[in-house]
Amino acid sequence: MPNIVIKAKSLDIELSASEKIWAMHGSLSLPADKVIGAEPLQPRWWKTLGLRIPGTALPGVIVAGTYRAYGDRVFVFWTRKKQPLQINLFDHYFNRIIIGVDDAEAYADQINAALTSC
Repeated sequence: MPNIVIKAKSLDIELSASEKIWAMHGSLSLPADKVIGAEPLQPRWWKTLGLRIPGTALPGVIVAGTYRAYGDRVFVFWTRKKQPLQINLFDHYFNRIIIGVDDAEAYADQINAALTSC
């Protein structure tokens, strides 16, 4: 599972070496002023991702990489038995980041609280 680190000026998503290989992408550091908020996603969230360029997908097992559809660019790293957490961005290369975590509701609350505490 990617490690999410909330800092005063950034939100860092640290990927392990194997996660970087699956996603074909490195770790991310998102400036805090680009993060709009976070929310847990509902079941079947992956149906609207679009075309995977590049990345890996085994339905129901792993969804990882960059997805593009109709002006939407999403980075995803999710594996089975993890809850999807969506981080919404503004004026960034990605519009959304979706990460599989143990408790998406708790992470969303932490990220949203950090945004409003500034």
